[in-house]
Amino acid sequence: MDRSQWQALVDGVGCQMDAPRPTSNDFWDLIGSLSVSSLYLAKNQTYRGQCSLIFDLRHASRTDQLSPDEWIAFCSDLYAAQKAIVATMRPDHVNVESLGNVVPHLHWHIIPRYIDDPRWGMPIWTTPLSAMPDTRLDVQDHAALLAELRSTLFETRPASERRGISGRDESSQV
Repeated sequence: MDRSQWQALVDGVGCQMDAPRPTSNDFWDLIGSLSVSSLYLAKNQTYRGQCSLIFDLRHASRTDQLSPDEWIAFCSDLYAAQKAIVATMRPDHVNVESLGNVVPHLHWHIIPRYIDDPRWGMPIWTTPLSAMPDTRLDVQDHAALLAELRSTLFETRPASERRGISGRDESSQV
């Protein structure tokens, strides 16, 4: 990749994470929308409960591109998302990472970690994406996990801070 290609990605040209985005695709399923971001359950569940929290208001590739109010709201969303994931998954630890050097749209990876996971004690990102395990849950297990995360996220947010979180299946919403 050369600098002009990278700059086009940073500028949001064809950004796959810009809103509106699909509620479900090959990579994620929508759990719910928060104040300035949306939480998605990753389809790859090698790290059970792995989610992404994606900034919704516009294309931004770094936190310094947010206003102070947007940053505060995004941090509040991150807190609520992590709290719901931890309450649902009961992990041994949680990694929260914002990288943006593959897809430069502001988002957080929230990765529950377990003592018996494939990379315990190490970051998951030291393995090239092509070599990372891709663990898919069966349809019923995936649906149950998605429903539980939605319910927990709904329960942890004040009504004034919810957009599209209902504790019900949102797969039909766009």
